[in-house]
Amino acid sequence: MAVLGVSVSTASYAHAQNGGLFLLVPFGAHAVAQGEAVVADSTLGTEAMWWNAAALARIGKRELAVHHSQTLIATSDMLTFAIPSRILGTLAAAAYLVNYGDQAATDPVNGTEIGTITNRNYQLALSYATPVGKRLSAGVTYKFIMLRFQCTGICGNVPVISGSTSALDLGAQYVLPTSLPITIGASVRNLGPALQVKDAEQADPLPRIIQVGGKARLPVSSLAEAGASLDVTLDVQSAAALNGAAGGVGVILGYRDVAFLRGGYKLQPGDAKGPSIGFGFQRGGFALDLARRFDAASAQLGEPPTYISLRARF
Repeated sequence: MAVLGVSVSTASYAHAQNGGLFLLVPFGAHAVAQGEAVVADSTLGTEAMWWNAAALARIGKRELAVHHSQTLIATSDMLTFAIPSRILGTLAAAAYLVNYGDQAATDPVNGTEIGTITNRNYQLALSYATPVGKRLSAGVTYKFIMLRFQCTGICGNVPVISGSTSALDLGAQYVLPTSLPITIGASVRNLGPALQVKDAEQADPLPRIIQVGGKARLPVSSLAEAGASLDVTLDVQSAAALNGAAGGVGVILGYRDVAFLRGGYKLQPGDAKGPSIGFGFQRGGFALDLARRFDAASAQLGEPPTYISLRARF
């Protein structure tokens, strides 16, 4: 009996086995533009579901948003919806897809394409956030995480890899009682059991991330007279999967709460460090955020990651 073998890259297979790594990838145009220094930023909208759910506590309107990113490794899309209530707090839901693209499965003998290999991550999330007094906000996010690596066609010995797990994110923000507007924030993300891959001997631990930081508005009188504002943010992250500590700094120049120019720098071991820049515009019930990140890995290939967020508030 002939045995059919199928060619599949080792990198694709290894990535499928480590299905929780996508939780380390930054998400959202607003956050990326600020060097990911956003744990104390209360203006994130539904992006807060990824960074710190406490930032949802004081949003004033319902928000429906689509967040898109194109990076070196994947195309990602998240659909989010948040409903605030003065009595009950804010509830939010999100569906997230990470698409690593398709790969041809080929016959190792003659190179003929005989199938298609797909690699995806999925996440469904629910968040709840509430104010606690005038200064403190708290939030929690429940996430159901899935991976799927499969082949369609004549796939021979290409394995089907699937797995799922659940996780919690916890977060808080506090406005300091100072003359200078300062907010501090903290979040702990991806608390939960390891991602157990079906038929695999070992489970893949989720990358637990602890992030703390602050945001301050600088008192620049000339900017205030022109209807502008200048905010700075600074965060520190701790995660074993990031080879220890990482950090970020961000600067936001706003004009009449309509237009925003954002810049940041991510400090991290390896090729993931680098600057970022972005622009935001909001008017009425519409908001648009754009960002690009110029890390070392992307610079080598000439393709900086691009992030887009579209929001409707009503």
